[in-house]
Amino acid sequence: MKNKHEKPEGKISRIGAYKTFLIVPIVLLIASAAILVAGFMQTGEWFTRSIELKGGTLISITTPNPMNIPDVEDSLSKFGPVIVRELRSYSGYGISIEVEADVDADLVLEDLRRMGIDTEEYSIESIGPALGESFWVQAQYGIIIAFMLMGIIVFIIFRIPVPSIAVMLCAVSDIIITLAVMQILGLSLSLASFAALLMLIGYSIDTDILLTTRLIKVTDKPLGERMTGAFKTGITMTGTTLGVLIALLLTTTSVVLFQIASVLTIGLVIDIINTWFQNATLLRWHCERKGLV
Repeated sequence: MKNKHEKPEGKISRIGAYKTFLIVPIVLLIASAAILVAGFMQTGEWFTRSIELKGGTLISITTPNPMNIPDVEDSLSKFGPVIVRELRSYSGYGISIEVEADVDADLVLEDLRRMGIDTEEYSIESIGPALGESFWVQAQYGIIIAFMLMGIIVFIIFRIPVPSIAVMLCAVSDIIITLAVMQILGLSLSLASFAALLMLIGYSIDTDILLTTRLIKVTDKPLGERMTGAFKTGITMTGTTLGVLIALLLTTTSVVLFQIASVLTIGLVIDIINTWFQNATLLRWHCERKGLV
């Protein structure tokens, strides 16, 4: 005889199947944390900082023709630690060179001219180690304060622990995974990329609050319909932003704009995964437990 309180197995499996979506963001978060920890064990820093946050000299050059980056790095290695990056766009080619603060930028430019590189269009930015460290301390305070204020506002809006924690967890995951991907791609943390991370927090919270509001506060429609509507709106918002950022990546030769667009592009792709695999799953689980279906 069947127990009247016993639920059909098929229904149980259907209800629990969506929870497997949590595997993807969890694996990404653990792998990203491992990458950052490995970097700290090797260098003593969680991620690579640019000269703006540690001090040094940045030389940016715009040329009509592409350059051989390995040859440039080999030639400039006599100046000590050097980071050379290539920038490409429809309007031309560019290269950025980071050297220590005590290196004479004119000597670097002279060496490039001997290699046959056109250095007619260039800019030089120098920041002392003390000033760079000061910027870094302020940047850390900025990110901490941003998360604190964000958490307070989210909790005031929803006043329910689980949805509020899910929104915060999504934003934290976005930042950690984006930083790890930046390390893999060789993108250092600069003032520009730091600004992009702060913007990413805003984009992340935007889509998460949209999703949470649709699921928690709008209860006149079935849960599945509410999730579908939130997904369409959220993906449209993120997709249009990604389109603009990709266009910027393809057309700009500005180092600052390239850094901002690169970090935001990485972060928004990660946010799609964290919002619609992690946050949506946790919120659906919460709604089913509370009977908000």
